[in-house]
Amino acid sequence: MCVIGCVMCIQCTNKQSAQLSFPKNRWYQYQVLSLDFTPISPNKSHVIQLNFSYGHGYQFSEIPVEVYITSPLHQVEKIPVTLRLLDDDHNELGDCVGDYCDLKLIIKDNYQFTESGNYKIQVLNSFDHNYLPNVLSVSVQVK
Repeated sequence: MCVIGCVMCIQCTNKQSAQLSFPKNRWYQYQVLSLDFTPISPNKSHVIQLNFSYGHGYQFSEIPVEVYITSPLHQVEKIPVTLRLLDDDHNELGDCVGDYCDLKLIIKDNYQFTESGNYKIQVLNSFDHNYLPNVLSVSVQVK
């Protein structure tokens, strides 16, 4: 019954998302967040948003990630993204409660999926080491 409710919610709001959680708080480079998305009405504007949950007091002020959008015709659009966690005064940009922070970043605003069919959105960690520490979860959402 719950599955039916979730599917109906996605169809009514035209919102889809995918999430990766990291039990050891490590986002390894081989862990790719992937969302298959079929727009109900092509050529309608969408927002693609990245949600990043991390531990308060993060040791890096910026995190490099790459977003790839693959069309039904297999054309790939690469979007380099820099997640800024701290402002110029070293204050957290994320919404923090206790030791946990959430940062929301609009990757694309007014994005149009111009072709009919299935799109794939992938988010990769392009940090210079094997894994990115102190990451609780990352998700991508299309609304």
